[in-house]
Amino acid sequence: MKQRSDYEMKSAASSMKIGVQGGFYPVPADVEEEGAAEWLVRRSAELGCTVLQVRQLPKEPSRRKELGELAASLGIELETSAPGVFQLAGPEADPSAKSKLQEALREAKLLGMPVVRTGYGRLKVDSSRFNRSVAVRDHMNALVPSLKEAARMAEAAGLSIAVENHCDFTGRELAQILDAVDSPFVGAALDTANGFTVYCDPNDDIEALAPYALTTHIKDMAVIQSPVRGVIPFLPYGCTLGEGHVDLPRALELLAERSPRAEGLHLIIEPGWMKWDAERDIRQQELDFFEQSIRYLNRLRQTKGQVG
Repeated sequence: MKQRSDYEMKSAASSMKIGVQGGFYPVPADVEEEGAAEWLVRRSAELGCTVLQVRQLPKEPSRRKELGELAASLGIELETSAPGVFQLAGPEADPSAKSKLQEALREAKLLGMPVVRTGYGRLKVDSSRFNRSVAVRDHMNALVPSLKEAARMAEAAGLSIAVENHCDFTGRELAQILDAVDSPFVGAALDTANGFTVYCDPNDDIEALAPYALTTHIKDMAVIQSPVRGVIPFLPYGCTLGEGHVDLPRALELLAERSPRAEGLHLIIEPGWMKWDAERDIRQQELDFFEQSIRYLNRLRQTKGQVG
């Protein structure tokens, strides 16, 4: 990729879209499941966001169409996950995976999404680099045929698929997988803190995956002393953006400099494994987390986007 000038980097930073991972945002209990995505779109607009990751779209086609129209009218770009990406070929092949992915891509296109995301790890040892029954390199290579097929499908649909470093491989290992796939239609959904889960510095993940990043989860985590003797003495916990050990200012610089989709890149705020105060209202703490993190990320984007 051509090296971006300082002006181009500032322009890219200022254009990035800030939003929330809707699956973690506290939707009121009286909102029906079918209406949750609409409620989140309206709430995102109130928060000044311009992107929203929705975990579950409405089942009714008419409501999905209305959701897309509402989001567009409020200046909010939607993003969601796509199933079946890792079951298209190889030992985990599933005959139904292709149709599931095609349907997800079709829906994403209708809703104006430029990218859909996926993650292999599933928070399980077996689907991670710690699976002792298979060598790490062999495990990585086994994912490539499915991702190559996913790349062909994404190209045909006219959008991109972003693979999250999802508690499975280090950023450098995922970068090697993406190099083997070798398609502009499959890149990374960079999670800025998931490196802690595979015992690597998340700042190394950011460095490795910024050149592939098509979307993100902007997450921060703080390392604290473990209160339990006899176990690993350091524990990472989720925290409000800017209060942890992830170098988020550097992350934005690298994304503005190296991301192939830096213009309008989705900066989606996601909580890590949070340690809420049991003596305070949990929902209020969740609301505070998102509002404070949105303010932090807005300030950071403005700082990185200032043209001198």
